[in-house]
Amino acid sequence: MSKIDETTIQRVLERADIVEVIGDFVELKKKGARYLGLCPFHDDQHATNFSVYPSKQCYRCFACEAKGDVVKFLMEHERLSFPDAIRWLGRKYGIPVDDVPLNYTPPPARPKPAPLPMLEIHPGYVKPGRIEADNLVNWIASVPWDGAQRARIEEVLKEYHIGHSRWGFTVFWQIDEQGKVRTGKMMKYKEDGHRDKETKYNFDWVHSAMNRQHLIDTDKAEVKPCLFGLHLLDKYKGADVKIVESEKTAVIMAIAYGNYVKEVWMACGGLQNISKEKLAPIMKEGRRIVLYPDRDGVKEWEKKARELGYLNITVDARPVTEWWKPCDGEKADIADVVVRSIIEHTKKT
Repeated sequence: MSKIDETTIQRVLERADIVEVIGDFVELKKKGARYLGLCPFHDDQHATNFSVYPSKQCYRCFACEAKGDVVKFLMEHERLSFPDAIRWLGRKYGIPVDDVPLNYTPPPARPKPAPLPMLEIHPGYVKPGRIEADNLVNWIASVPWDGAQRARIEEVLKEYHIGHSRWGFTVFWQIDEQGKVRTGKMMKYKEDGHRDKETKYNFDWVHSAMNRQHLIDTDKAEVKPCLFGLHLLDKYKGADVKIVESEKTAVIMAIAYGNYVKEVWMACGGLQNISKEKLAPIMKEGRRIVLYPDRDGVKEWEKKARELGYLNITVDARPVTEWWKPCDGEKADIADVVVRSIIEHTKKT
């Protein structure tokens, strides 16, 4: 197939409308200056995670961090190459891609809108030192920790500002290294400490909930999630940074090992959420970073670590390979293995 010339590519991109294209695959509903829907890149259950911005011609999911323009959407959703994504758009908008008239003059490029300021939530919404019982907190207390570990529970919950909403959510605040509150992830848990995925309304974001209550306007500021636990970077300046997927796992590991002088546990919030942007504050300081993937994410995080090009980053998969047992499950994370080991040890003694 012939090569697509740059003039044709520009013509296609100028004509393509991201809302129309994504609307072919995702049911979108207008909300102010953006469109909302369920993210097609993960098992999404909350329609405020995935936003499409017609003014910027881009999309973003605040749960799995998928983002990009109309071409990237087609490449990732439909598994198309760049040329085939252009051809797909050409067919949709009636533009001949592989046979374009030589006298065609492309329209001027759209001016880029001014960037929005980063959303900052007032720190007063975070209640430091206040611990409220919910299913997750109660389950953590029920684990048969040893004496030193049990003594750390309250300290860790306060260090990470674990919150609780009146709707039954555990709130994991995302506060950056400068102390700015970016947002918070809200999740429901069952009494056994596992995610409550059966309840329909089991996940939300603080910024989305506040936007619905008209406390903030997310159309006037850009939401930029950060690592859970990033605020500890400034407090524990000499510590290595150990990163896991889930916020619950970071809390469990801090209770289990809790040596803040040497190590600080953080969470990226998902398999796809390791990025240079999120790791930048840590990399800037030259800190040692250790990634602890879930059992089903070992190869992907090993690949990501290589792609980051940061010399001071390693991957430690031993907890979910060497220490793992079938009863931990094929999607086990390091916390599953550690808690199971604690329970087994308690039964033996």
